[in-house]
Amino acid sequence: MNRNFMTTISVSTLIIVSGMANASADPTYAVLDANGNVTNIIVCGSFCAGGTVGPGGDRAVLQVTADPQTGENRGGYWQGPGTTTYDSNTGVFTMNSPQPVTNSATETDANGNEISSTVTINSGKSVSFTAQDVSGSTPKLTDLGYRDSSGATVKVTRKYIQDELAQSKSESMTLVQRMTQVELTEAARAENKTLIIENIMSVVRLLNTWIKTVQGEIK
Repeated sequence: MNRNFMTTISVSTLIIVSGMANASADPTYAVLDANGNVTNIIVCGSFCAGGTVGPGGDRAVLQVTADPQTGENRGGYWQGPGTTTYDSNTGVFTMNSPQPVTNSATETDANGNEISSTVTINSGKSVSFTAQDVSGSTPKLTDLGYRDSSGATVKVTRKYIQDELAQSKSESMTLVQRMTQVELTEAARAENKTLIIENIMSVVRLLNTWIKTVQGEIK
């Protein structure tokens, strides 16, 4: 089947950099719970230098230094409770984006039917960094990709003309975790999703790096 691709893709922001109020020469510290989860980020100077903050003595670790030229605070990295952790042994922060990612594409098949495919990945990618990585003039974040537990939804709709009337057929699937292309195809076949199977390559392209790769797998 010949297809003319007219693809529109919109992807949510990978990370959020939290803007902080400027404070002369004060860096950003991450406040941790007992399990290494970041519960907040704060602008803090000598008050946090001892490694704790607040009446409860919560642990505080340096995340982003102040700008050495201007002395201004340069913000920090956190996307709310449950999104960011800190490894005391390596000094590495890991931040998981909670924002969903939606990609869509519209195609026209050989019969002139319009095929619309939409995928939504329930959470964004993860990144890791150290305080040194994000304290320079150009922050360096390591892209860790999607977590294996990141679920997704897939929907494919075909619009066509039958008996001079506009008709449409839609199929959708809920994917509870990342899959390979072969696993996705088998799951669609098991649910008898013929429309999704016919357009599986479009769906795979939209899922992009959410799709797990296996060495030797033919794309």
